[in-house]
Parts: sequence; C-alpha cells; structure tokens
Amino acid sequence: MEGIMLGQYLPVESYVHRLDPRTKILSALLVVLAVLAAGWAGLAVTALTVGAGIVLARISPRVLWRQVRALIPVMAFTVLLQLLFTPGQELFGAGPVRVSIQGLLAGLDLLVRMILIISAGIILTSTTSTLSLAAGLEAILGPLGRLGVPVHGVVMALTIAVRFVPVIFEEAGTILSAQISRGAGFYGPGLARRAAAAVSLMVPLLVGAFRRSEELATAMEARCYRAAAGRSRMHPLKFSASDPACILLCGLTLAAALALRTASPLV
Repeated sequence: MEGIMLGQYLPVESYVHRLDPRTKILSALLVVLAVLAAGWAGLAVTALTVGAGIVLARISPRVLWRQVRALIPVMAFTVLLQLLFTPGQELFGAGPVRVSIQGLLAGLDLLVRMILIISAGIILTSTTSTLSLAAGLEAILGPLGRLGVPVHGVVMALTIAVRFVPVIFEEAGTILSAQISRGAGFYGPGLARRAAAAVSLMVPLLVGAFRRSEELATAMEARCYRAAAGRSRMHPLKFSASDPACILLCGLTLAAALALRTASPLV
C-alpha cells in the first residue's frame, strides 16, 4: 500500500466495485453537480452520500489519505488565495496581509467542495479499472459517433494516457535515484544547480516516454488495430439490480442540494 497514487485502481471486493462502470460515471457526475450547486446544507447531504460511497467501496481512511495528500499543496494554495484576496470585514491583519471573515468562509467553502469532488473521483477510479472506465465512457459517449465524433479513438487515447501515468512516475523515480547517485543536486543549495539537475531528469524522461509511445504504436499496427473497425468486447456491459438504486441515490442527492439551495440561499 505504500506506493498508492491518486487515481489508482484498488482490486477489492465491494458493492461499488460490482456496479456497472456507466453507473459509476453517471453517479460521480451527479455528485459533482450536487457539490457545485449546493449551499452549506446541501454540502452536508452530499458529504453523507460521498461518505457512504467510501464505506461501500471499502476504501480505508489510510488509503484515502495517501491518494489525497498529493493534492494538498494545490488545495492549500487555492484556499490561501481566497483568504488573502476576498474583500470584506477584516478578521485580522499583519502588515499588508489582511484576512476577512468573508475570505475565511469562502476559503472553507472552497476547501469542502474540493475535498468532496476529489473524494468522488477517488471512489470512481479506485473501484473501476482503466479498461472498464474506458468501456463505460465509450458507451455513454456512443451517440456522439452518429455526429461524426471518433468516440472510440478519443476514449482509447485517454485510456492509454491514463495507463502511462504510473509508468512515467515509476520511470521518473528510477531516473531520479540514478541521477542522485551520480551527484545531481536536486536537493542541494543553488537555484542554477537545481535547474540543471531538473534538466537531467526531464530529458531522459521525455525520451523514454517517446520511446514507449513509439513501441506501443508499432505493436498496435502489427496487430492491425483500427479504431473504427466496430470492435466487440470480451465482457459486455450489463446493468444489475443495484445500478438503478445507485443512480437514484445520487440523483436524489442532487435534487436535495438544489432544493435546499432554493429554499434558503444562505445555507
């Protein structure tokens, strides 16, 4: 579990894992819409739904934390911007820095929304393999094919890109260790030295990525792969009795968030 990354699939037997990928994609979309549309009361309802999803997906707090922690700097920076640049009644100040009550509330509101959206995404990616996710996305976007949109090709490109992410991270770690063993100054003093060390990491990493993509393209061509060949699937997608219940729950969450926001805009 030490090497768990954001968006990594977790092969665990659970209620959410058994759901159809189309159900999970649509449910995640409904939850994200609920988060974006909700006030504070609606966020509480949405948090209950997300919390239930985490429990039913059997994602432990330890695993959840290891996936979320990579985004902590981004969330902290975004909240800090809200704190410093939202005008309103001053709460405290030090020199040119002024923090308002409105900024504090806006930062807290944004933080809660980001955590809920990220958690919904983690539930989706942790319970759905890359191939299943691609199959569900292709099925949902299938009607666009009648308009001339190359749905299969787009989904295949996204699938390959997602599957390359852990490979690139692993290769970056290998290159980093090799460069440090040769005296590269990634953590030493001096901005120029660190910049030169970064170049020594990025160049072989990009070369390796291009090499892997070329090998993959050659392998696909050797197997006569054609994106528009009307390909079938080994495991056809099928809805079960649990899928409508999941979509209904997430739909009710969105409806509750909208109703609470309309009834009382302040909450």
